[in-house]
Amino acid sequence: MILLWRISYLDSQDRAYKDRDLFLDTDTLDACTKAVIETAYELRDTGDRRGILKFRHLFHESQNVTADLCQLGQHPMTMSSFCIPDYFEDENGKELNSKEMAHILTGKPNAVMFPAGTPAYRIKLALAEKPPIQLDTIELTQAQLRLLGYFVRDLQEMVNSKFYKENPGTLSGNFPDKMLLETSVTDAEIRSFVTIFRRLYMEKEPCNFLKAVVMFGDALQGYPLAEYILGFGCEYKVELDRPPKFVPYVGADKIPFTRKQLLDVHIYTQYAHQPCPKRERQYSECLAVFGNSKPLLTWVFLNEMWASAIRIRNAGKHIEFVYEHYCRAHNLNPDVLTSLAADHPGIGQLETKQERQERILTEKATELAKNLWEEAGQPSCGPEQFIKTARQKLLDVMGWEDN
Repeated sequence: MILLWRISYLDSQDRAYKDRDLFLDTDTLDACTKAVIETAYELRDTGDRRGILKFRHLFHESQNVTADLCQLGQHPMTMSSFCIPDYFEDENGKELNSKEMAHILTGKPNAVMFPAGTPAYRIKLALAEKPPIQLDTIELTQAQLRLLGYFVRDLQEMVNSKFYKENPGTLSGNFPDKMLLETSVTDAEIRSFVTIFRRLYMEKEPCNFLKAVVMFGDALQGYPLAEYILGFGCEYKVELDRPPKFVPYVGADKIPFTRKQLLDVHIYTQYAHQPCPKRERQYSECLAVFGNSKPLLTWVFLNEMWASAIRIRNAGKHIEFVYEHYCRAHNLNPDVLTSLAADHPGIGQLETKQERQERILTEKATELAKNLWEEAGQPSCGPEQFIKTARQKLLDVMGWEDN
C-alpha cells in the first residue's frame, strides 16, 4: 500500500504556511510495522485519526509529487491519500500547537491564535479567568433540579445510543434515480435515537436543550461558563435556522428550507406522528428539491440530526458535569424517573430467536459431524470436514433454509 499524506507546515523563517507531501510504501516495512500502520490508516475514521502520527518518521518527503506518483503508479498496489486537518508542524517536522503558531506569526510569546470563524463567546471563555464554581452558593429549586435531571438522563441516553456512536452512513450511486443509502445501524436503532433526540430538540418538551441552557445560565450567573453555555445556545438556534450545510448534487445554496424545517418534517412524517396533509405536503416539497431522490433526502436528514445531537452534547456535557457535582455537594437525590435501561440491566441480554436457532443448529451440527466422521472411519482432517454435510442434513430434516 502507498500512503500519501499532505501536511500544512508553518515556516518560522518567513512566517508562511506551506504544504509538504509525504509518502510511504508499506511494503518496505517489516511485517509487524506494516500491519500496524495499515490498521491505523484503515481505522482513522473511527475516532483516532491522529494515531498514525507516531509513524510520522517513516514517511518520506516528496520534492516532486507528480513525478513520484507516476513512478509509484507503475507498481500494482493500492494507493491512498489522507490528511489530518488539526495537525500542523514547522519546517523541521516538529508538531506545533496553536500557541506556538501564534508566537511564530506575531513574534509575541504571549500571543494566542484561534481558528478562523471562532465565535466570540468561545474566545471570551478561553481568555477569561476561570474561578472555581462555588457550588455551596448556588441554589436550585426542586423544580429546576427535576427538569435538569431529565435533561441529563436523556442526554446520557442519546450519547449511549448506537446511532450517535456510529455515523449517518454513506451515499452512493447516480443522482437522482439510482442512489443507495447505507448505514451501520438498523432502522429500529435510528427510530430509537429519534425518540430520544426529540425530547432534547422539540420546543414543547419540559426541559429540552434550549430550556436547559437558559436554566443553567440563570443558575451560574457571573461565571464565564454560564456565558459560554448561553452563547452556545444562541449559536445552536442560529444553526437550526440556516439551510443544511452539505447537500451533494443539489448544492446548499439551492435549498429553500432550514435545518429545523428538515428535521421537523421527518420527525412528524416518519417517526413521532402519523402525518397530517400539511406535513405530507412539506415532505413532498423537500423531496422535490432533492430531485425526488429519497436516499439523498434521508441522508441529509440523518447528517443534520447527527450534527445537531453533537452540538447538544458539546454544551450538554458541561451542564451534566455541574448538575451531578451539585447533587453530590448537597447530598441530593432528585425525583427523576431513571432510564429503563438503568433500572433493568437485563434488557437485551437474552438471545433472539434467530441467535438461539443458530447456536443450537451449530452445536448439533458439530455433534453430528463427529458421528459422521467416526462412521467414515475417522479420516484425516478431523470431524470439521463433515460439518457442512451435517448442517445440511439438519436443515433438510427441519425444513429450514440456511441463513
